Amino acid sequence: MDELAFLEEARRMCPRYVRHDVTAHEDDSLCAMVEDKGMGHYGLYWLLVELLTSRKGHIYDLSDQRGWKRLAYDLSCMTDVSVPKCKAFVKDLYDYGLISTEHFDEGMLAIKRVLRDSESYAQYVAKKKYGAWKTNQKKRDAKQDA
Repeated sequence: MDELAFLEEARRMCPRYVRHDVTAHEDDSLCAMVEDKGMGHYGLYWLLVELLTSRKGHIYDLSDQRGWKRLAYDLSCMTDVSVPKCKAFVKDLYDYGLISTEHFDEGMLAIKRVLRDSESYAQYVAKKKYGAWKTNQKKRDAKQDA
């Protein structure tokens, strides 16, 4: 086994926490959005970060109406979010540069922060598991040589 195999396995895992920097409120894009749209958008943004972090692949498929309904339903756990309101919110995120335009152009919703943090988490987990595997492998080899 090599470290890359552990990384691929770790990428399929969902992080158990969301990294919320204490300086996130200073992010230029978030600040601009809050100034224009209010704290409600800030709260929905962080709810979406949590939802995406816990989803396999960290994306919502918005290529059809069913995807939009699912996202609106998931965002409604704290406040009523209709599909039109959901679409307006996602457009705002797009306009403020808070979502991955590459994914969005393909009909998927992904937040840059979530993609970055989940990759960082996967690398951490893979390195830890690979180190443990190597250590155990050395112990097994030592037993065989003895």
